[in-house]
Amino acid sequence: MKSVLILLFSILLTPILIAQQPDSSDILDSDNETQFLIENIVEDADLQEFDFDTEFERLEIYRKNPLDINKSNKEQLVAFGMLSEIQVQSLLNYRKRYGQIFSLYELMNVPTFDAATVRRIIPYLTLEPIKDLEAFNFKRALKYSKNQVFVRYQRSLEKSDGFTADDSLSSREYPGSPDKIYMRYRMTYKDRLSMGLTLEKDAGEQYFVPFSQNSKIKLPDYMSFHYYMKDLNKTVKAVAIGDYQLYLGQGLTMWTGFGMRKGANTLNIKRFAPSIRPYTSVNEALYMRGAAATFGFGRLSQLETTVFASHRFRDANIALADTSDDASLDVLQISSLQESGLHRTESELIDKNSTQMISTGAQVKYRGENWQLGAHVVFNRLSDSLNRVPQLYQKYQFTGQNNLMAGIDYTYVYKNLQFFGETAMSHNGGFATLNGLLASLDERLGVSLLHRHYDKKYQSLTGNAIGESSGMNNETGLYLGLNSSIGSGLNLSGYFDVFRFPWLRSAVDGPSQGYEYLLRLDYAPGYRWGIYAQYRNENKQGNFSDNVTPIDYLMYNRRQNLRLHFRYRISKEFELRTRAEFSFYQDHDKSRGFMMYQDLVWSPSFAAFRAQARIAIFDTDDYDTRLYAYENDVLYAFSVPAYYGRGTRFYLNMSYNINRSVSIWLRFSQTYFADRTVISSGNDEILGNKRSEVKAQLRVTF
Repeated sequence: MKSVLILLFSILLTPILIAQQPDSSDILDSDNETQFLIENIVEDADLQEFDFDTEFERLEIYRKNPLDINKSNKEQLVAFGMLSEIQVQSLLNYRKRYGQIFSLYELMNVPTFDAATVRRIIPYLTLEPIKDLEAFNFKRALKYSKNQVFVRYQRSLEKSDGFTADDSLSSREYPGSPDKIYMRYRMTYKDRLSMGLTLEKDAGEQYFVPFSQNSKIKLPDYMSFHYYMKDLNKTVKAVAIGDYQLYLGQGLTMWTGFGMRKGANTLNIKRFAPSIRPYTSVNEALYMRGAAATFGFGRLSQLETTVFASHRFRDANIALADTSDDASLDVLQISSLQESGLHRTESELIDKNSTQMISTGAQVKYRGENWQLGAHVVFNRLSDSLNRVPQLYQKYQFTGQNNLMAGIDYTYVYKNLQFFGETAMSHNGGFATLNGLLASLDERLGVSLLHRHYDKKYQSLTGNAIGESSGMNNETGLYLGLNSSIGSGLNLSGYFDVFRFPWLRSAVDGPSQGYEYLLRLDYAPGYRWGIYAQYRNENKQGNFSDNVTPIDYLMYNRRQNLRLHFRYRISKEFELRTRAEFSFYQDHDKSRGFMMYQDLVWSPSFAAFRAQARIAIFDTDDYDTRLYAYENDVLYAFSVPAYYGRGTRFYLNMSYNINRSVSIWLRFSQTYFADRTVISSGNDEILGNKRSEVKAQLRVTF
């Protein structure tokens, strides 16, 4: 371990000594900055399910249709999504005091804006005046629209057990081919019109044959369609038909897309997003299917109303409830809703679309000069009764068919203080509330504070609010975050979160508590290089793993992570990224892990070509000390593998723009394990010590 650390710091220090002043064009490397942004989002999401397609495509729209930094109002800056609420308010105050911004570099003078923020947002901003929003014209939108067709192929080279039983369809557990196929068409006009069709078949899934078994038409297992229009006129703000995402309040009742959680961006704890967005991803659980619309009233649309209705099939574990001696009267029940989206084995096919879910409701918001108040109602109905497997910790979780929720949310700005929150109630009397404060104490210091209380009886099938656990019930917590720009490229951020769970949880047989904190120090004296160190510590109670007594007792489990990350731009064409990360886990025993990688990014000036390569080594004692790291992938794809065990991993990702209309991506990755001869288990078991994957993608734009 000591020799590895010496090697790491020798790599880090050498380019620092030879670093020179950057060329001004470095700041406009938007493709590179987009990759850094996505990695930061993934870390802030704490590796939750991330809707990569939707977020990345939204940034691409801004890159081609930049935001007017001088004329954008608060609503537009918030919808931009790359600035915290504190930064949005600071920018508005700066414009009000000093007037027009004449250079994008002037943003460095805005309080709470540091060099990293400015470098990240510049590719999506403009100083050129943008004409006022014109009336929506469908013919014009079609004439000047952008069309894209994607085809992606992905496959693991080593066969898993589900594909190898006698290698015949009759005996294989997975009847479909090991190929994963993705196809999509999307038409867009700025951010005001979007229409698309998405098809996907996962590895092991069979093609869907419509109409009859003799039909020659074969379609992938998953299909999604959306039609979305924005700002049709002064009244109709947005309309969505087909698949869409819905965002209400702070997520207590409804939040079907990505939402920030605890992470390195310690001030970004307030949820904000347009109520309706088109759905373009392939997650088969987190979306609505039906229609939704937002209407604005008043001269500046101070009053805004959103209505929605959704009906879709959901995967679920099904069972028959024996209610009488007459078998014909047995009632279909479900024990849980599934979110994997996989339909390969017989049991997975039985669960596919086994229940239906109806969601409907409305939201009303009113905006004042420095405040906003909203109220919303959400109703969910399952076609079959949800009756969970009897477990004591699930005593207060949702059962039955119908769930009605109502919530109120607010925002109030007073000088450099911003108060926000949401309070909601479910039909069974369960109560949930979260309330926060964002404060800019001076030009270099920002503070965030959030209190949350989710009653153990609160029930939501479609919510996704910030918290230690994802269920939004049985939790009380207090979060304190800060971000300080110390100066000369030095930035310090961190948070402390303390929480408790009044009732039992899965694998925790008693009321429990815990706390977590993170510290991060960034140093980026110029645009050519930067370094950061990050430490995260979590102490949380859980069952004693080796307990042999009739009643489990609790003990604190401690998880620690230490990360050192360095990036250096050698020239306009080459960039190095180096990371070393350590993990430690302790319950009744201690375990540890280590991971280190070296990236090389090449963007030659003589061709529309880009390549990223990584070599990584890892050594962890067990799965509790696993480590995650973002990997570059083909456009709109996403990879954050877990490193655990002992071995090496490498990948090579390449892209080439053949012309203005056609682009291709190729990717190869392989993980080699030095501590095993069998990888994974069950149907995913691979005999051997390596796992390889190939991926190819074609995009045609017209």
